[in-house]
Amino acid sequence: MSERAANRLRHVFLILLCLVLLVPFYIAVVNAFKPKDAIVSDPMGIPFAKLTLRNFAEAAFTPTFNIFKAYGTTAIITIASIVCLVALGSMMSYVLARTKHRFFTFAYLLLLGGMMIPPQVILIPIIKLLRALGLMFSETGLILYNTGWYIPFTAFIYTGFIRTISKELDESAMMEGANGFQIFWRIIFPILKPPTASVVIFLFLFVWNDFLNPLVLLGSTKGYTVTTGIYMAVGQYSTNWDEIFALVVLASLPVLIVFLFLQRYFVSGLADGAVKG
Repeated sequence: MSERAANRLRHVFLILLCLVLLVPFYIAVVNAFKPKDAIVSDPMGIPFAKLTLRNFAEAAFTPTFNIFKAYGTTAIITIASIVCLVALGSMMSYVLARTKHRFFTFAYLLLLGGMMIPPQVILIPIIKLLRALGLMFSETGLILYNTGWYIPFTAFIYTGFIRTISKELDESAMMEGANGFQIFWRIIFPILKPPTASVVIFLFLFVWNDFLNPLVLLGSTKGYTVTTGIYMAVGQYSTNWDEIFALVVLASLPVLIVFLFLQRYFVSGLADGAVKG
């Protein structure tokens, strides 16, 4: 088989794979604009005469769920977690990438090992720790948990990318009298746009879509996030498919918007950071 034919087969396979992966997204979006009877009778079709926006209005405001309140709580937790992770993770990765010492090599490998631990394993110790600190059932406690849990992933992306940056930049700045803090924030960090975009996209996706940790650590006394709010609003035996699909679309919309704004940095950040590292 020629290389040209092989490329065509790969393209056909990838197109078919994309179409298969897009089926759930298509079902959710199409049915979010349809009344309940149209969803039950023809879940895959698009009855243009019956399309409506009423599903979103009814799903966004219920006695147990307010989508804008959920957006606010989730945005605070997500943005605060990402800011802490980007600041701490990038500075830590700079030290790990620039310092040639066994201790830092061991520390980096230990961080990478943390990525293989299931979050459910440490959930009970985290609950006991947050209770001891008086941070259980608080947004601050959940933000601190997210920061600690996702720091290995953040270091993995940043460290690999920083290793590709020439050390001559550091040396030139040191000769001009800059200290390590100034070198990082004024010279190195502005170069880290691609890995930062990748980190932001992944962390936004992870934290925004997280369900178990907000359900347990935040509880129902301090409000609800998008995922836990939908869980409480839908219920176990709900058959209001029109509202369910509308809620799914509303919950996914912020993630889609963030990805569209940062997608040009996404692939380059992963390729230059994770692969080269």
